Formats: sequence, structure tokens, C-alpha cells
Amino acid sequence: MSFLTLGVVSNGWAALLPASSLEEQCRKAVEAGYGYVELRQGALGGAELAASEGPPWPIPEALARVRQAVPELGLNLAVEAPFLARQVPPQHPYVLRCAAAANALGGSPPVLRLVDLSPVSGLPSEEALDARAAEIAALAQGLAQQGVALALENSKHPLGTLRAVLERAAAQLPAGVPAPRLCWDPHNQISQRLAPEDPVQTARDLSVPELFEFHFKQGRHSDLQPVVGDGEIDWQGILSILRQRGYRGPALFEIPAGPDIWERLERSTAYVRRLLAEVAGRSA
Repeated sequence: MSFLTLGVVSNGWAALLPASSLEEQCRKAVEAGYGYVELRQGALGGAELAASEGPPWPIPEALARVRQAVPELGLNLAVEAPFLARQVPPQHPYVLRCAAAANALGGSPPVLRLVDLSPVSGLPSEEALDARAAEIAALAQGLAQQGVALALENSKHPLGTLRAVLERAAAQLPAGVPAPRLCWDPHNQISQRLAPEDPVQTARDLSVPELFEFHFKQGRHSDLQPVVGDGEIDWQGILSILRQRGYRGPALFEIPAGPDIWERLERSTAYVRRLLAEVAGRSA
């Protein structure tokens, strides 16, 4: 049995949702053998509403129906918030709505995953890191009061920047408040240019408790590929290290959307399952 729970990020289904539904696509995920789906803002179908400005807002009641339709799946909600650019107040109506939506999806505890897509001009100062860490600690506390844990994805900033903020935020939290954890995207590492980072070395450096989930993607010349296969990211090396380190958790395919998404997911999954079998064979 794999040490990973393989799953999908719902943005891959974006091209299918106008003629389908989030529930239907999640049921297909179950039938395909996946155990987890990250429900990504912008690809929630009828479970979100467009806002007058900014990203759409999730609809908790609609997401609760998704959870009821696919009780076999682990689920989390992934939304945009500029947490490395400025403060994200825990009591902001957008945050409260997202927390309620995360709660509707269940989990032990439910998880709200944030990604910061704001432009990056340079590496932050130590003072800026401290300020962001204090704000994220406050956000984690506010979400904990709603029964929700926080996970943050590396996007345009170097992963090292995000990990520094996560570590400093965790040190400020009182006992009983879950430390914010990492959603790791190795392709985002190789795509950013501020501070080159090696995903294989990252796999060696990450502690198991700090890693909530990671995304399967593949790049060539840093360009995102339509399927996960051979390329710039050494997935066999990463998987071998994570298995040895004792990681047990979600590993989600996030490949480009398109009408052929399920065929490409099948090919990507077959590739990863082959690597997992090879890793397990070497460890036996």
C-alpha cells in the first residue's frame, strides 16, 4: 500500500464544470481511486459566487452537499489571500466565509489552504519576516477559534521565505493552537527566480510535522507540462526521501485544465504509481 493518499486539485476540472458539477467530478475521482480532493477557488462550479472585486467567495452550504455526496474523500478548501504581502485580518468577512466553507468540508481538523499570488519584487527583510509571522500567527489563532487549521502554499515567493515565516509564526502560538503547515509545490520552486531552490534538497530539509500536503506537477525549462512524467523535478528522488522520512499524507495532482484532463490524470497517476512501486521495492 502507498504511503501517500493520492488526490487531485479541482482546478484541473475547470473546463468540465460548465457542463458538469463539482459533485460529479468528485465522484469520478473516487471511481478513479483517488482519496483526496483539494477544492480550489475558481474551480468550485456552483459552490462559489463571483465577488464585485477579487476572487469568488465559497458557499458553505453547497460545499457541505459536496461532502455528503463523496464521504469517501478527504477534502480541503484552497483560496487566495495576500498573506506575504500584507495582513489578512482573522475577522475579515472573506476570511470568516472561507473558514465556514472549510468547516463544511470536514476533517480532523478542517483545513483552509491559502496561496498568495501577489507580485514579488525582492526578498523580504528580517523585520518584514517578523511582521508577517506575527500576522500569520494571529490568523492561525483566529481560524482555530472557528475550528479550522491553516496551511500555506509557496507560490511566487521562495519556499525558504515561507518556511521562515511559518517557523516564526509557530513559535508565537499558545498551546492548543495548531501551527500553520506547508502545502509544498516543487514546481513553484523551480519557476521562481529570486532564490534558486532544489526540490530534492527541500525534501531532505522538510520535517514531517510541517508538511501538510504536496502537489505533483512537472516542468521542462520551468514550463508546466500537461502530464506528470520525466522532467526537471526528480520525483523518484523526492518520493524516496519522503517515504524514508515518514511522511504520510495527501499528494495531489495539479496539472493544467482541459477537456482531456481525466486522460492526462490517468497517465500522470500511472507514472507516479510506477515510481512508488520502484521506491517500495528498493526499500524492501
